[in-house]
Amino acid sequence: MFAASILRPLARKHKEKHDCNHTGVLHHLLARIGSEIAEWRRRSRDRRELAAMSDRSLRDIGLTRYDATYEASRPFWRA
Repeated sequence: MFAASILRPLARKHKEKHDCNHTGVLHHLLARIGSEIAEWRRRSRDRRELAAMSDRSLRDIGLTRYDATYEASRPFWRA
């Protein structure tokens, strides 16, 4: 799913331009991959921090321990 979500807009953009600027497409693809990896790392870090929060801190932000555990157990690639 990840590759398809990146490549679909690129293929469409490439069709619209009708040029052979493969360097631009490659640059865009690598930028999107880098952006996605950064997002995955952020989610993973945030979920670890959420799991480590005290019950009082969770209450302060309006979450229960169940909510925090559920969110922390989700894989990093799921938003």
